[in-house]
Amino acid sequence: MSDPPDKRGRIPGEMTPEERARFEGRVSDLGGRLDRVRARQTAEEDADRDAVLRGRGMAYGMRMAAELVAAVIVGGIIGWALDWVFGSKPWFFLLFFILGFAAGALNVMRAYEKMQREFTARTGGRIGQDIKDDDD
Repeated sequence: MSDPPDKRGRIPGEMTPEERARFEGRVSDLGGRLDRVRARQTAEEDADRDAVLRGRGMAYGMRMAAELVAAVIVGGIIGWALDWVFGSKPWFFLLFFILGFAAGALNVMRAYEKMQREFTARTGGRIGQDIKDDDD
């Protein structure tokens, strides 16, 4: 059974038009504030993800450089040691120096391909693509 009307003829729980307008205004204001907060959170998350990817990219770059240098040095040391053992200076040194460089370059290419796959998976393939703006 429904509640009886009060002295002004209103049913309890029912809003007057003024109350409804104020309520809808507050709901609209709250919705706008929530949208601004969500937009700010999304922007912060994007900035954090970009910073992580940028840092990871720098780490990969340092790793690739270190691998290349290390492979050349190790190849040169092995060649120098073999030349010292067999007395065939500088042939083993040159051979292993070149092999070390080739191995280092191969490692760099493999690491780069792995990095590209990982970045593409994380960013959805949006690396290096132009972003449309008002001028386009």
